[in-house]
Amino acid sequence: MDKPSHINDSTFDFLLQSFSSEGDTPLPAVIWRADLVENKIDFLNNHVIWGLDDDVGQLLQDPTVAEKMLAADDHSVFERFQKRLHQNQPVSEVLRARGRDGVMRWLYILGSPDPERSFCYVGLLADCTSLANAILRRGSHAGLAEHLELFSNPVFMVHVGTGEVVATNGATRRRFGIDLRSRQILLDDLLGDNAEAYLRDIYEQLLFDLSWNGLLEIRTATGDTLACTARVRAYDRDGRHLLWFSLTPRVHAPPEDMFRRPALPKDCERRLAAATSLDDLLNVIVDYQPEPGRVDAALMSQIFISRGQVVVTGVGEPFNDLHENHTHSYAGSIAENIVLYNLDHLIVSDTSKNIKPIDWALFIPRGIRSYFAVPFFYKQVLRDVVILCSTAPSAFAPDDVVP
Repeated sequence: MDKPSHINDSTFDFLLQSFSSEGDTPLPAVIWRADLVENKIDFLNNHVIWGLDDDVGQLLQDPTVAEKMLAADDHSVFERFQKRLHQNQPVSEVLRARGRDGVMRWLYILGSPDPERSFCYVGLLADCTSLANAILRRGSHAGLAEHLELFSNPVFMVHVGTGEVVATNGATRRRFGIDLRSRQILLDDLLGDNAEAYLRDIYEQLLFDLSWNGLLEIRTATGDTLACTARVRAYDRDGRHLLWFSLTPRVHAPPEDMFRRPALPKDCERRLAAATSLDDLLNVIVDYQPEPGRVDAALMSQIFISRGQVVVTGVGEPFNDLHENHTHSYAGSIAENIVLYNLDHLIVSDTSKNIKPIDWALFIPRGIRSYFAVPFFYKQVLRDVVILCSTAPSAFAPDDVVP
């Protein structure tokens, strides 16, 4: 299999090690990279899986295509793959997909966090029926510590029964001073600055849902505390019940008075003052955009994390058919990405390359090609996201963002 020239050696070698086999038999595989912040997927080589052709890209991007192509028994397997991808966790799965020629093929998906790029994910999709069992057996022997070192952000594992931290990665040791080689560390040592009632709610959600996302105060070895966006997952390995913690230390925004903002036109102020609905406010945003013609539509997404929902209101021609208070799952939403990765904004340059369910459900069918999302928090809880939308790709760029 030819190696794309723009893939780092260590990244490529890491992927290929799971495909090692006797001899030099070539293995057909599509190589891809996903940006988990922008939810964009790029295909890094031109390999074609016969019978699937262009459907390979659609399989990884559009859940409705995957539902049609995959064997019914494998839908839950594909959902598990998507979940682990969006959680930035290693994955290896075997799926059965029927191509346009009617032939059912075995596909092997191998993926892992990109060791060279933060919040990116790299993977292979291979047509390898004869190798699938051998690949899965080989992958099962990877050590826990080796898996954690694949992450560039702080990650550690805790034994549920004893509360003892049993594994850490280098980022955890450097950022928090947590070094298991020098002393035993308990979870209570790390979370001691969080309210007991708050921690009880977290443990209750882990008990019933097996996962939790939110803010945690982490105590370092020096006694300081760092506010972190945290993802916690239940994880069973070798008969042990563990908790997997993935942390992103939050960067505090500068005081608002550090920046001067331009005064609004008088008629814009009057329309804002007279607004009586979300539609009125969003129409003001579209009508008074700094560069006329860039924004074709606007959305306000109200976030209800505890209910697992976002409620969307939209204005502009692309959203003329959007009913009032349109509801979408919080899982797979723009808001989820903002919370998971501690973002102060999110730019998507081309929705057609995306893997986020809300893009395929809400934006792509209505011709939205790019968007710029800005979150609004109340007491460190995400409440609203305003999304400026364009029917042109790359309408928004990082250089355009000002404080």
